[in-house]
Amino acid sequence: MTQADEEELQAAYQKRLQAIQADLQKKEFLRRMLSDKAYERMMNVRLSNPELYEKVVASLAYVAQAGGSMGKISEEQILALLSRMAQRRETKIEFKHK
Repeated sequence: MTQADEEELQAAYQKRLQAIQADLQKKEFLRRMLSDKAYERMMNVRLSNPELYEKVVASLAYVAQAGGSMGKISEEQILALLSRMAQRRETKIEFKHK
C-alpha cells in the first residue's frame, strides 16, 4: 500500500467518523426535544425518508436556537410538522383552447 492510498483511507475514515458523530448529535438533540413516541416516529422517518428527516431536524434546531422553549414535542405535533414539510406543490397544467 502506497502513502497516497493510506492517506486516502485515513481521509475516508475521518469523514465517516465525522458523519457518525453528527448523526449521534442529531439523535441526542431529538431525544431531548421529543417525547418517546415522537422520537420513535422520527427514527422511522430517518430510515424511510432521510431528506425529510434532515429538513425536520434542521427546522427543530432553528426553533431551539431562536429560543423557542416549548417543552417536549408530542407525536401529534411531529406528525403535523411532517405532513406540512412532506407536502409537495402540485403542478397545474392549464390548456387554453383558442
